[in-house]
Amino acid sequence: MKEKNRHISMKTKAAWRKNINISDVDSFLEEQRQEERIGTVADKSDAELFLSETIPSTEKSLKKARKDKFSASPKYCISLENSSKVPDPIVKRNRVTNDAKITKRTSQVSRLEQKKLKSLVGNHKSLRGVKNSFNKDIWAEEAVPSELKHEWFPEHVVLHHMKNTGKPLVKVAESTHAKPNAVQNVEIPASGASYNPSIDDYNELKQTVIEKERKKIKHSEHLDRVVTKKFIKMSKEEREAMVLKEMSEGLFENADKTTAAPDEEDSENEYSAVNQPVQNKKKKRSEKNRQFRAVARRNLEAITKVELKKLKDINKVKELSTELNKKEKGIAKKRENRAKRMEEKLQKPGRVAYLQYEEPEDDFLEPTELADSLRTLAPAKSLVADRFKSFQKRTLIAPKKHRDGIPRTNRSTLKKWKRYTLSTHKEAP
Repeated sequence: MKEKNRHISMKTKAAWRKNINISDVDSFLEEQRQEERIGTVADKSDAELFLSETIPSTEKSLKKARKDKFSASPKYCISLENSSKVPDPIVKRNRVTNDAKITKRTSQVSRLEQKKLKSLVGNHKSLRGVKNSFNKDIWAEEAVPSELKHEWFPEHVVLHHMKNTGKPLVKVAESTHAKPNAVQNVEIPASGASYNPSIDDYNELKQTVIEKERKKIKHSEHLDRVVTKKFIKMSKEEREAMVLKEMSEGLFENADKTTAAPDEEDSENEYSAVNQPVQNKKKKRSEKNRQFRAVARRNLEAITKVELKKLKDINKVKELSTELNKKEKGIAKKRENRAKRMEEKLQKPGRVAYLQYEEPEDDFLEPTELADSLRTLAPAKSLVADRFKSFQKRTLIAPKKHRDGIPRTNRSTLKKWKRYTLSTHKEAP
């Protein structure tokens, strides 16, 4: 230890602890711990201290190198190995060294394992009969137990109980599992569209195709009649004259209007009250009594009218009952019609985009185009196109329309682009 500094007071123990220099003691103890960990140089052999360079032999086969690799400990376990030379502070450990005790413990473990295996085998045998018998419908089980199905348990109490017991009731909307429509995945074609149909089926299909074409022609004629023919064709001179007349309406006034204008202005300048002044006239007692008697008379007439209506209704009980029955029948009929309309709506495709689904044309062939055998039969349409239309009808994909003349970068309109020459000030007149 070094001598104490004369400028520092060493009167108290705290001053001694603070100002004393024990670095030499720390270095000595650190060296001692290092020797305990890795050992002293005197204890180690020459083979551990010195390494002789040797040329590796090339006679080692690849098989032997692989064997050595398997027997050697992996590299990631090097950090787990204990490289310290410090002796174990606890010399006496609770280790079982008696062979009898070791065999006893191993026999107990093996006995427990055999018992467990027997129980598993027994359970498997008992469940084998249950698996083969389908006496219970697991999907028909209700989530709410029978104890909670009572009039004293309202719905919110049942929901609260099931939520806090670990079996919450999840309400799922019916629309999540319902199909958008009842259209079949693969629709059976008409019997008249066969390659060798019967005469009746072929005529029936022909009649349906004719009816559809008639409807289309009728619709186009209707649009032509109510839209196209309503616009009058005018020449350029007539259109300019009409525009000039409409735009100059009200600019030129008659002489009578100009002469009568000053008189009207003079009359407008005169002040005239819109509402006449109100005078606070008190009603007499006789007028008030007359008014009260009139109100009482009106109330009495209303009461007597209601009572008379009751008497009339008592006499018209049969008529009222027949009227009610008629209304009930009408309501029932409306419900049936609504149910039919809903069923028909399910058979029709829904609308999922701007464009509406268009039914494809029926596969109808002229009598001359009918094939006499399957070898000469030509396919009427593509199977891919048929599946594509089926997806559109089942609202799985949005219907699209082929748009010619429109580039892929801009498909905001369904019509073809029309090009016009823009007249600007740069063009010569």
